[in-house]
Amino acid sequence: MLVARRISMWSLPAIGCWNPFAFARFRVSCASSQLPVSPKDKTLRTIYNSGVIACLRASSAELAMSAACAALNGGVSVLEIVMSTPGVLEVLQQLLQDYPTRTLGVGTVLNVKDAKNAVEAGAKFLMSPTMVKGIMDDLEGEFLYIPGVMTPTEVLTAYEAGAQIVK
Repeated sequence: MLVARRISMWSLPAIGCWNPFAFARFRVSCASSQLPVSPKDKTLRTIYNSGVIACLRASSAELAMSAACAALNGGVSVLEIVMSTPGVLEVLQQLLQDYPTRTLGVGTVLNVKDAKNAVEAGAKFLMSPTMVKGIMDDLEGEFLYIPGVMTPTEVLTAYEAGAQIVK
C-alpha cells in the first residue's frame, strides 16, 4: 500500500500564497516508494492510473494477437482478453513475453478452473461478468479479481467478500 509521509502546510516552500491543490499534489509526490508493494497492489495501482481497461474479444488467436498488438502499440497499458477467445492463454503468454511492462488479464472468467489456468498463464488480473464466489475464496486476497456487479446489493456482497474493485 502506498503511504504518504505526514507533512504540515508550514513545511511547504513559500510560494506567495497557500494553494491547497499544490499541497495535495505535494503530499502525493512525497509517497514512499521504498515500501514493499504486492503484485496485487501494483496491478490495482496500474489500473487506477490507466483509467481504462481495454477489453479484447476475437474469433481466433491470430486475430486476438493482431488486435492486442495494435492496442498495446497504440498506448493501451491495461488489456483484458476474454476467456471465450480461442487460444486465450497462449495469446496471453505470448503478449507477456512481447510486452512485459503491460498489465494483461483475462476476462469472462466463470469458474475456478479457468481462473487458476489464467493465473498460471501469467494473467495479472481476472474479471467476471458476475461475482464467482469460488474464485474469491480460492484466490484469498493474493490476486486481483474484479467481479461484475449491477445492484447495490451485489456491490456490497463483493466488498464483503474482499473485492477491492468491481466492474
